[in-house]
Order: sequence, then structure tokens, then C-alpha cells
Amino acid sequence: MRTYYYDTSDKALSSKHWTLRIRLENNVAVLTLKTPGVGLSRCEWELPEGEIPHDLPQLVDMGAPKELLNLKPLQILCGARFLRHCCTIEIPGGKVELALDQGILLGGTKELPFWELEAELKQGEPQALTAWCEELAKTWNLQEETRSKFVRASRLAGGIYD
Repeated sequence: MRTYYYDTSDKALSSKHWTLRIRLENNVAVLTLKTPGVGLSRCEWELPEGEIPHDLPQLVDMGAPKELLNLKPLQILCGARFLRHCCTIEIPGGKVELALDQGILLGGTKELPFWELEAELKQGEPQALTAWCEELAKTWNLQEETRSKFVRASRLAGGIYD
């Protein structure tokens, strides 16, 4: 996979904690906007084969904030290259998609290798996922990474994102 994160020169997206990206998944572009949700959750709108800025109105039609249409000009801020291995598993109280990502975060002229295991709840209660992840971390001595790939890559590019 290859991911490109976009923002305006005045950081209009990141100042709202929004993430706008194009991710190439098996050479197919997927346009995604993520905004803060309740707690640790995120609101997310995806458009396969979407392009920036041409397809931003389609994200708005899907429910993304209308403010997205007023953001100009958009430019690539940072990115990532990685391989992803996925599987869906049943856990007590739910169903989870596990993704193991291995690659490089790209920020300006800097690169940072990473290995990351993501767990996304597909069915069930969030508490079930939390308990399962805590047990997994304890068993395998894993450490939680609360910063997204975008935040870590943007910091490489000289960003100050949280």
C-alpha cells in the first residue's frame, strides 16, 4: 500500500483533527476522510477510485462535512509505504479485523520504519475489543501506539500534530 495525506498550507484539516488521504490498495485508489467521533472512534467516508479534488463533493454527498469543499489548495503533506496482512477473527463478545502493517513512514526527506498491529471492531461492543487488546498486549508484551500513521509521518515532515 501507498498512502498520501493531504492538507492546506494553513493546516485547515489537521487543525480540526481531520485526515484526508488517497491510499493505493493493490493499485486502486481509495479516497478517505476521517474526522473525530465519540471517544476514540472516528467518522470515516471512503470512495473507491476517488481523486482529489474532483471527488470531494461525493464524500460530502455521503455525509462528510460540507466544509471539505472550501479547502483549497490541497497538497501532499506526508505519506507511508507498507505491506498489510489482514484476517478477521472471532473474539469473546465480537468480531475483529486484524491488520499487520510493515513499512516506512514518509515525511519530507525523512523516513521511519514501522511495524504495527491494528485491531478494528467489526461486530460487538467496544469493551470486548478493549479487553481483548489488553490481554493480547499483556501476553505478547505489545505497546499501544495512540498516534496515527498520519501524525507520525507529519511529525517527520516538521508538523506539530497531536
